Amino acid sequence: MYQSYVMGLVAIFCTAVVWGLSFISIKITVAVIPPMTLALLRFIIASAILVLVLKKVEPATRLAKRDVPFIALSGVLGVTIFYSFQNIGIKLTTASAASMIIASIPIFTIVGEFLVFKTKLSLIKICSVILSIVGVYLIVATPQQASSENLVGILFMLGATVSWVIYMLITRPLSEKYSQLAVVTHQVIFGTLALIPFSFFETWQWEAVNYPIILHLLYLGIICSALANYLYVYAMNILGVSNVSLFVNFIPVVSVIGGFTILQEPVSTMQMLGGAIILLSVYLANRKIEKSEEEVNTTLAK
Repeated sequence: MYQSYVMGLVAIFCTAVVWGLSFISIKITVAVIPPMTLALLRFIIASAILVLVLKKVEPATRLAKRDVPFIALSGVLGVTIFYSFQNIGIKLTTASAASMIIASIPIFTIVGEFLVFKTKLSLIKICSVILSIVGVYLIVATPQQASSENLVGILFMLGATVSWVIYMLITRPLSEKYSQLAVVTHQVIFGTLALIPFSFFETWQWEAVNYPIILHLLYLGIICSALANYLYVYAMNILGVSNVSLFVNFIPVVSVIGGFTILQEPVSTMQMLGGAIILLSVYLANRKIEKSEEEVNTTLAK
């Protein structure tokens, strides 16, 4: 039990790091490859990898006909809409502002779980989420960003956030029927297919693509899309939707650190304070989980 819990924490932490660095890769790549086309290329790579792995590990896995519409819908929400909106949002606003919007996912998720699954809202969970949002605000607050283009970018990021929360709520019951690998693979396939028609409306110059851009694309496709999506669903099954969502707040922390080390972006004292608050909020939320598990183990021992 405890070992599974630790594995879930490791999986979601690695996912948060990978996705945090993805904002830097997207910001660099989207300057050359248009948003919808970037999403399509990224998930063509991911689809190929996941299909090969699924055939090797679970060759007999088949979807029930009644589950296909839900798999397809979750794929469109979690791949087509989310990543298209995210790419457009990052292109129009800053990577740090985009991270702030993504960090609001726990708030939307807790409300979504309460409305759909009638889950209880504990005080410690609500306080942890509020703390994490405050921390994110301190990291990414940039009052000088007030242009209409920046506002449109923020709206796209809000749309991406809502689509991801709905994706998670739909994925939860599917993960009880199929393995994480099967769920993610079929979602990525449907999401990739839905991206194809949208990419026809974009134009870009192939000659502008260089080796660094190709490496960023491979990172987004192989590590961020194939591996990290699998780890995310794996962690969600162990820790639960709301608790996993709290780790999304690590994404802007990683983005700031990555921006400082890779892009030489300055990091202020306010940003460091925000990062510390986020770490504290995640610790408090998981301290509650550990306490609950200890109580359960004590009861069983009796």
